[in-house]
Amino acid sequence: MIIKTLSYAALAERLKCTLEAARSLVTGEVATLKERIESLQAELANLEATAARHRADYERERDRADRLVTELLKATANTTMELAAKLEAEIGALRFAADHGGDGCALSGHADHGGDGCALSGHARRTFARPELRSDVGAREQGRGAPRCRVPS
Repeated sequence: MIIKTLSYAALAERLKCTLEAARSLVTGEVATLKERIESLQAELANLEATAARHRADYERERDRADRLVTELLKATANTTMELAAKLEAEIGALRFAADHGGDGCALSGHADHGGDGCALSGHARRTFARPELRSDVGAREQGRGAPRCRVPS
């Protein structure tokens, strides 16, 4: 784009108008452009303020999400540890029953351990009932015997 600089007189001659009309036209255009610049600057300030609010919202939500993930990881770890402890207790009860010729329920007769007199879960009972699933059966067949464990409290 080629830009030419014209004097008021040259502009008036080109537009075929008076010198005062050319000046008025330029002054009006300049005023319009200044108003547009001010309008754009105000819009930019509004957009910057909106962006700052959005950024603050984002950071607050990111921190909230980080706290929730931390809580979830702690809860998962606690649940995992509780489940591991329960399974260890069931394994100990199974081993105790196997070592002492039990029927698969090392704590039979104790109604407060599950309602039916058995502290073992259904999975543990099924495992104990099926010798091929028990790890101590293979050990006995190889002459090593089952490891001794305490009865869980």
